[in-house]
Amino acid sequence: MGWWVSLLLVLAPWLPGHPGIQPVEPGLWQWVVLVPWLPGVCPCLLCFGPPMQWTRLCHDITRTSLKGPQQQHCLEALAEAAVPLAPVTVGSGQREALREIIMDALHFLEKQKEIKPFEVSLQEAINIIWVKLSQLEEAPACIPPCGYQPAARIFQCATCRLVDCQFPLDCPVQDVWVHEDEAITLHCDVPFAVPPDLPITWMFAKDIRTQDLALFEELQESLGEPPSLTLQDPTLGTIACRLGAPSETLARKYFYLNVSGGSVEAEQGLQAHFRAVLRWPHSSTPLQPTVSLELGLALGLMGLVLLLVASWRCFRKPPEPPRPL
Repeated sequence: MGWWVSLLLVLAPWLPGHPGIQPVEPGLWQWVVLVPWLPGVCPCLLCFGPPMQWTRLCHDITRTSLKGPQQQHCLEALAEAAVPLAPVTVGSGQREALREIIMDALHFLEKQKEIKPFEVSLQEAINIIWVKLSQLEEAPACIPPCGYQPAARIFQCATCRLVDCQFPLDCPVQDVWVHEDEAITLHCDVPFAVPPDLPITWMFAKDIRTQDLALFEELQESLGEPPSLTLQDPTLGTIACRLGAPSETLARKYFYLNVSGGSVEAEQGLQAHFRAVLRWPHSSTPLQPTVSLELGLALGLMGLVLLLVASWRCFRKPPEPPRPL
């Protein structure tokens, strides 16, 4: 009974009314009628070609009834051999190549049914599948933290469906520090590949830090390169850019502008003066060691004389007042 539940779970995404799934083969709901003949068959085998092909293959090999014990044994051998294929994933662009690999294995079994024992030819077919799978190009990895990445979409053999990167479209807000009279350039680029001539929309929400699209006003829309925006007089608030059309958005980036007062030129000038104080001017000539020593001795001797004079004034006796006549 466990295989019945497992197959129903596999078929559940394609039941009428199930949202948010991307089935890649039509008529999967009709597979339910084949359940009595496909106990435990790996979903990967069910992704390509009509399931009746596997039943017919076992029938041609065993020459017995579709519900006979030898037929069931053949289907169970197929299921057991295909279990390692369940975790296989390929790039969405390689799905057709995977289909050809599986179907070629089926044709190989059909040709070998009169030549070799079924178990031997089945193992050879599985080995051929793995060799061909190793030659497929891997899909690009998902790059966090955000964005819809079509190139990284994969096909899952276990579920017979396409799966995208599980990232939100909205990227985290980036803090940008800028002076009110300083020009700044923002870049609406992402670390994954995007189609050329992609529409880019820039938006602005004044005085607030937000990702709520309802609070933004559109600034401009451009097409293709360069995906950047230059602001001559930045204003406090959030700048957002959208990669792609509203209905086909690949990513949205957000920049919160922390605008400070004052002049950037004045601050740069102050920093230049500070650096000049910290370092010895290149045009000045340092004092020679002999001159420095003589100057130090003279200053020390002068200090000693002043100390002696002050001490003498402090410790000498004051003159006695004149006596009255």
